[in-house]
Amino acid sequence: MKCTQIVFSPTGGTKRVADIVSGKLADDIRFIDLTDAKAAFSQTAFQTGDTAVIAVPSFGGRVPAVAVERLRGIKGSGAKAVIVCVYGNRAYEDTLVELQDARKPSL
Repeated sequence: MKCTQIVFSPTGGTKRVADIVSGKLADDIRFIDLTDAKAAFSQTAFQTGDTAVIAVPSFGGRVPAVAVERLRGIKGSGAKAVIVCVYGNRAYEDTLVELQDARKPSL
């Protein structure tokens, strides 16, 4: 099975966790770096049946705003997603809910 990691990991910790999760799901893993400001996220599209591991750190119990902005440029097209948040010394609070809501268009 193929899997795509979509990761926001400024220090590398979240990427390491995404590697572990993705490695359990697939042997063929593609990587999209949400920390890359120059990437053309709007040109990324999935198809039904694709699987993505979306991983972000929790900053103060929230998804980093820049990660949400970049995620919204990606076309999910009904692909399956495993959402992951990584945190340290603090509760992750609403991070997973915000990450799930990031797929929805803004009103």
